[in-house]
Amino acid sequence: MKKLILTLFIATFALATQAQVKTIGIKTSAICEMCKATLEKDLTFEKGVKSVNLDLDTKVLNIAYLDSKTDPDKLRKRITMVGYHADSMKRDPKAYAKLDECCKDGAHDHDIPQKKDN
Repeated sequence: MKKLILTLFIATFALATQAQVKTIGIKTSAICEMCKATLEKDLTFEKGVKSVNLDLDTKVLNIAYLDSKTDPDKLRKRITMVGYHADSMKRDPKAYAKLDECCKDGAHDHDIPQKKDN
């Protein structure tokens, strides 16, 4: 009987201390499909990250993560180390220099239809 109670206590404690999966949306400076692929691939390997999806329309990187393994500031820092802004955190200049040209500021400005003055 004592073993059963001890086993139940340990099981209850283990469940209570189990990590919680949380989600966060981080605004980035990503601009194209290449940015999306780069960020999603890199963040997938970050400790504690369960899933990553970049919405290119809003430039928000949605991340599901284990709160016992990482936190929002670590995730933002990782994004800056890939070469992108993350909310108010500025990108790492050396990482930005290594990005493909299509992922740099102004690379897709020509894709935006211009208003013609009549």
